[in-house]
Amino acid sequence: MTATTIGEDGEVVVECGLDAPAERVWRALATPELAADWLDATWAAGRCDGDVPPDREPQPDGPNPGAKTFEIVEAEPFSRLTYRWREGRVESFVTVELSPRGAKSTWFRLVHRPPESRTAANGNTPMALAA
Repeated sequence: MTATTIGEDGEVVVECGLDAPAERVWRALATPELAADWLDATWAAGRCDGDVPPDREPQPDGPNPGAKTFEIVEAEPFSRLTYRWREGRVESFVTVELSPRGAKSTWFRLVHRPPESRTAANGNTPMALAA
């Protein structure tokens, strides 16, 4: 059974049980080629080692500006993984938590935090009109 909730702040949480050990699920999420297939997105960084900054920044204005891209920004092997997720210029974060449920199954929890809204630097006050 899959449970999906959407918070008032737009945060989406998906939870479900998977019929695979945590190590296998981790491999699918942490291996760029496998994760790209699973997430239907393009791997955007040169590394996959979590704590080390990526070799380069993703290029949202590259050949396909509206493309979905991801990179791993934090990783705790076999338990927690955070992706920077981009669709064009919009950036958000997706965190996956894995909890082993016996030897052959895993509890999967995904939290997608929406992008932070930015406050206008000008205060959005109207300019005075000339008479």
